[in-house]
Amino acid sequence: MPNDEEETEERPCLHCEIMDLIENYFAEYPVQSDEPEAVDVDEIVTALAKTAAELTCGQDTEGRQKLIEQLLRELAQYDEEFRQQDALGTASSGARH
Repeated sequence: MPNDEEETEERPCLHCEIMDLIENYFAEYPVQSDEPEAVDVDEIVTALAKTAAELTCGQDTEGRQKLIEQLLRELAQYDEEFRQQDALGTASSGARH
């Protein structure tokens, strides 16, 4: 049974957890030895797509299609947000906290 302290703790941000995992992965398995902080965006996109497909494989076709459409909408929304932040000179995402 959880104690009162555990019940009041907030869940960690899933986005932040995923970003930490990606950063740690590429720190341990660098893409190029001459660029230690480089990441392979294609590898990340493929991993996220496979994960989404695996998580939704039990859903019906309509449910999977809705997920794909939602993912595309959110990708476009965050892309626009990050481009605006970049144009303003903001170094990182406000979504990561």
